Amino acid sequence: MPRWFITPLLALSAAFAAAAEDGKLLYEQNCAACHLPDQMVVGPSLIEISKLYAKRPKEFVEWSIKPQKKRNNVIEMPSMAHLGEEKLLAIREHMLTASVGLKEKPAITKDPLARPARRPEIQRMFLPNVGPAAIAVALPGDLNVCFDAGDCRLRTVWRGDFLDCWAYYKSNGKATAALLGKTLWSLPADESLQKRVKFRGYTVDATGLPTFEYERDGAQFRETIVADGAGLARRFEVTTPKPVVLPLDEATTCATGSVVKAATRQLTLTPAEAKSFTLSVRLP
Repeated sequence: MPRWFITPLLALSAAFAAAAEDGKLLYEQNCAACHLPDQMVVGPSLIEISKLYAKRPKEFVEWSIKPQKKRNNVIEMPSMAHLGEEKLLAIREHMLTASVGLKEKPAITKDPLARPARRPEIQRMFLPNVGPAAIAVALPGDLNVCFDAGDCRLRTVWRGDFLDCWAYYKSNGKATAALLGKTLWSLPADESLQKRVKFRGYTVDATGLPTFEYERDGAQFRETIVADGAGLARRFEVTTPKPVVLPLDEATTCATGSVVKAATRQLTLTPAEAKSFTLSVRLP
């Protein structure tokens, strides 16, 4: 075979391999909590999904972006619109491949994800006081955080093991998973925020840490949460033509900008300051 023909084939093969790996990672980060390869848990198994969508990629994407409740006693799936068509198709390809040769097993009787967290690890899971929009992250060390994709902000920090998801699976998604360890910091839900924010998804760096992307009051946010000594550092990159105003709780400080309206602890940043700043969260 001519060399000029082999080279494109190798490149194409590498591209397919990369896409397959991306699909596997995206599935683990966004789908594995509800869809196991060979068992019905909160949602159908990959075996059943493959039967439904083996020849219907368009319908798979449409359903993932705008799911509806169609099964009795099964909780409605949250939208995966933030992933976009390309990533959803990569997930579908992984599901089709991963289910080949498998046979459907009886319903589970224990938490299929029960194991020590890999750290860092990302898990989409229904969590207390947050619900289906929760994205749990086990950080290196012993800290864990919950980012609320509905409010587009950090909601909970706890120290210890990661999650106990058995109540969630046993109830078919009607109960929340339990946080393993001691809760150190939390914020209540703020429904007013949901009208001002839009979750855009997240990217994952080479170490496995996510950077959350969202809009808030017209500004474009990128937020990465990392352990920082005994506390947390929330690193932001914000693109905005106007000042950014953020409320700070008593445990959160910022070296950039100025705190105004001391009674409400609001932080005001100019567009230039907002390009890169860090909020430090002090933990007990």
